[in-house]
Amino acid sequence: MKTVKFIHIADLHLGKRQYNLYERYNDYFRAFKWILTHAFNEEVDFLLIAGDIFDHKNIGPSVLSELFHIIRNFKDKCFKKLNRNIPLICIEGNHDNPVYSAHSWMSFLADLDLIVLLAGEYNKESKTFRFEEYSNKTHRGGMIEIDDICIYGLPYYGSFTSHLFPAIKKAIPKSGSKFNILMMHFGIEGQDKRKPGVKISQSLRLLHENVDYLALGHYHKQYALPPESPWIFNPGSLETNDLTELSFTRGAFIAEISGKEYYQQQITSLECDNGDINPTSIPNRKFISVSSIDLEKTDNFDKSIDLILDRLQKGGVPLHDSKPVLEKSDLDYPIVFFGLKGDIGYSRLEIDLNKLRNAIKKKFAVLDVRIFTKELFSKIDQSQVGLDEMTIDEIEKEVILSIIEEHSQFNPIKNEVLTLMDDIKAQLTQRRPNYSELKEQMTEWCIANLDGFKRPSKIEGAIVEAEEDTEEEKEEKKEISAKKEALQRRIKEKQKEDGSLNGEKSDTEPEFNPFDDFNLDLDDYIDDGKEEEEKEK
Repeated sequence: MKTVKFIHIADLHLGKRQYNLYERYNDYFRAFKWILTHAFNEEVDFLLIAGDIFDHKNIGPSVLSELFHIIRNFKDKCFKKLNRNIPLICIEGNHDNPVYSAHSWMSFLADLDLIVLLAGEYNKESKTFRFEEYSNKTHRGGMIEIDDICIYGLPYYGSFTSHLFPAIKKAIPKSGSKFNILMMHFGIEGQDKRKPGVKISQSLRLLHENVDYLALGHYHKQYALPPESPWIFNPGSLETNDLTELSFTRGAFIAEISGKEYYQQQITSLECDNGDINPTSIPNRKFISVSSIDLEKTDNFDKSIDLILDRLQKGGVPLHDSKPVLEKSDLDYPIVFFGLKGDIGYSRLEIDLNKLRNAIKKKFAVLDVRIFTKELFSKIDQSQVGLDEMTIDEIEKEVILSIIEEHSQFNPIKNEVLTLMDDIKAQLTQRRPNYSELKEQMTEWCIANLDGFKRPSKIEGAIVEAEEDTEEEKEEKKEISAKKEALQRRIKEKQKEDGSLNGEKSDTEPEFNPFDDFNLDLDDYIDDGKEEEEKEK
């Protein structure tokens, strides 16, 4: 078997503008371009992208244009210098396209012959998969063969994923001479404790009989499982999407396969850098963490600001006049984050985080400041300050979990319900939701998960009056109900806040394209004659 080399990446999230910063928008493209340069220098045979190329299914035109030119220039360079192509073999993730939708910007890129998009077809009636060989004419298919490597791909199936493994195994032929790669987009339970994942069940283990390398995306943490003899690989994201990801190893895998029969393979990790320091690591924006700052000894907020500025300087945050002088486009121009703690002797109403941020940006060369106040308590108000920022998605997740906790029959499949809610939301927030498809999906999900429900036992004979709740149970229900109402209020407040922010001037550079925020739907621009037909009717 000829030695084959490839790079496996996922979760690029191109188009993301973290903290509404233009330079963060650029950072995600920078990381991807670095990977392409590395793939060219290593002269790999192909590149696997296991979902979430885009941050959102409705991307702006400038995002698509930028990606188009990056890939086209990469392909031109490969043909010119290597006399061959390095195909970008992709699948759709949950951010690229909602569950079960027919067309996406990914299929548009495939039609332009910029990527190879793999999507095995699932027959809902027979519960079987079919992996047609990829066609260079139609730009569709579920499998492509490169030398002695067979690569199979599936789109994101969300909450239904764990029920598909037996059908996938039957559809992929076991081979003694070929090395089988399967690309999917889901996370393994326990690898990211903030998210529900797929359990390593017996049906998933049995998949290894037919699959030599399971190329995953979805979780932004790098892992290889099982540790003693890995065949499940998740590279992690190419850039930091959330502050909690700073503790993760993230990046890419580079693999060399030189023999199936004798298991001769070498798989190494490419890790993301914090800044642009190590030339062998994937460059990322630098984040500086400063230890929590205790404000207990300050008696007003102005003195607190002076203390915070002093601690940041001692914590190594660069001043504006420090050497070397960096531009915001430089990845070593940092984002700083820290927490505030202590029992302060003044009212929480005196705290003005915007004033604090402006004072920090005036003194220090930082791209942005993130401040957390969970450990800050006002002795005057006898309350926690609690000014931390939560996204709508995070608040919604807490609301859903509180609702699940109210209905104990769902507890055995709590993670599956949470994933289903994400899938339903993705469908309903489309411009034109496919309600019949959504109904069918939910029906299939309920049938598949029926055994997981903790159903109440059937009561024979006369209807028995339910026993009254104990005082402890009543208090617990009140607490859950109050928590749910509080979270629902926070969602409304956050939506109002986001709505007002959208009308304000964002923190962007002059050269930023203002059309990046627009959601492009070709149906708005194509005259299909339907409007005239409706008028005639």
